[in-house]
Amino acid sequence: DFSIWKQFAYNFASILSLHIACSKLIQMKNISILAILLTASIFVQSCIDQAQASTYSAQEIGTESWTSFENAIQNSQKNQKKIIVDVYTDWCKWCKVMDEKTFNDPQFKTFIESNFNTAKLNAEQQETIRFKGKNYEWIKGNRKGQHQLAMELLDGQMAYPSIVVLDADLNKLKVIRGYKTAAALKEILSNI
Repeated sequence: DFSIWKQFAYNFASILSLHIACSKLIQMKNISILAILLTASIFVQSCIDQAQASTYSAQEIGTESWTSFENAIQNSQKNQKKIIVDVYTDWCKWCKVMDEKTFNDPQFKTFIESNFNTAKLNAEQQETIRFKGKNYEWIKGNRKGQHQLAMELLDGQMAYPSIVVLDADLNKLKVIRGYKTAAALKEILSNI
């Protein structure tokens, strides 16, 4: 993809010019300007990361059949299917790979659409979610804060991507942590 290479070239050029500037400042023993430059570079990189994360979350690659947590619960009450909850973050590389590869696999999509209700839950979202008569909220902390529901579903072990399987009565059956191929995830889900 051309845009990835363009971004790489831009980041490389920025880092190279920053390195040259820092080397000159160290030789001149001007540490205060060096500190300002380093702080600015960290800020710029975080802005780039945030922009890339926003672009990703807007695209929702490979997740046409996935819905909100609340909608999956409503669907499950109607059709009595189990629920698969994909707990992810916008910055998680392997979450994106699962969206593109695992969840986009035609056989896997057919399998989950036939057997499960599917939901996506951003572990850092700030919207309140009501689940089993309790309100779960976003709490400040860590990298970008965490959602209490994600913390409860993952038993406090915040690893991404994670798949949580609930039965139709909303009881947790299994937590599947880490990237899985379509074949591997289908095998695990078939045995639940």
